[in-house]
Amino acid sequence: MKRLILSPCGTSLLTNRVSPEVRALVFKHANAPGPITGEEGETLTRHLEKRREEVLGLPPQGAALLSAEINGLYHLYAGDFANGKQDTHILLATDTWLGRETAQMVSAWLKTQGIANVQVWDDIGGLRTDSLENFHLAVAELVRRLHETLPGYKEIGYQIIFNLTGGFKSIQGVLQTLAQFYADEAVYIFETSKELLRIPRLPLTLDILPSIKKQLKIWRRLALGLSVTPEECRKIPNAFWFAVGDEVSLSPWGELIWQQVKRQIYEECLWEPPSDRITWTDEFEKAVNALPPDRRYEVNKRMDELALHLEREDHPNPRSLNCHRLSGEPVAGCTHEIYAWSDRDARRIYGVCHGHERFER
Repeated sequence: MKRLILSPCGTSLLTNRVSPEVRALVFKHANAPGPITGEEGETLTRHLEKRREEVLGLPPQGAALLSAEINGLYHLYAGDFANGKQDTHILLATDTWLGRETAQMVSAWLKTQGIANVQVWDDIGGLRTDSLENFHLAVAELVRRLHETLPGYKEIGYQIIFNLTGGFKSIQGVLQTLAQFYADEAVYIFETSKELLRIPRLPLTLDILPSIKKQLKIWRRLALGLSVTPEECRKIPNAFWFAVGDEVSLSPWGELIWQQVKRQIYEECLWEPPSDRITWTDEFEKAVNALPPDRRYEVNKRMDELALHLEREDHPNPRSLNCHRLSGEPVAGCTHEIYAWSDRDARRIYGVCHGHERFER
């Protein structure tokens, strides 16, 4: 069976078997988002170049002594990386200079072992430990990325494994939780031993659907990044949202729950629109609710896209929505149309738009 293996990357490759002075510099600048200037920056740059050259010349056993991430994979493959040539690897880097450099080193070393399918996720902004608020936002983005990526691999027969031997403690703790929703198992090296500790996915169920449905408009607006007041958010458990100044967003755990239940909810019926700028007739609602579940899901998604386009100046008119003025035969009382879904059987939703020039393409 092919495997997709997610490994968070820390800086062990830069701190193992080095002088105390270099190790201290790595720790000091671990959260630096970009390269360091000055003498310390030059020292770290030389260290990066030397360590990259060193690790790329090492066999698996030697590389495992330097890198916690490679060590976990070494034991997963029982020392033979030829067993993993058909696997896909995702290396999760922190949003830091040293984190990105380390992940790229691990990627380059895996490719020397004949593993070609390696992705480095180094573009999740704020995934570092110098700001709890930014970290929350980064984890929410990570949940979205995992939800968009991993189920597709699962559907085509991949086994999903989280290799949590490396990485920082903060992200390890988050991934331990996420593994119960997205991975078949999580693996660690047990303390200082050479044994691989495997933690299987537990049969978790969520019984929060009724609560979400009662406050669905708030959940949808938070998930879309539309404005919601703290007072409105108090209608849902505070573990699922957090405020930064006057702005409120889903917490990482709110994002996780939402991604798990969104499709099931959207397939049920045409829900109340997420924006007060969207209205429809009873006839339209009856027509949508008569559609198959997958089409109801798509129409609810289109309403999300329309709400974003109506309320956020920074949100473009996406090709999937294709909101534009009617150009063919007129439809009584209507000025614009959008696609109900995006495949070849796409139908159109007609409506009237008053004074919104942003619909012009």
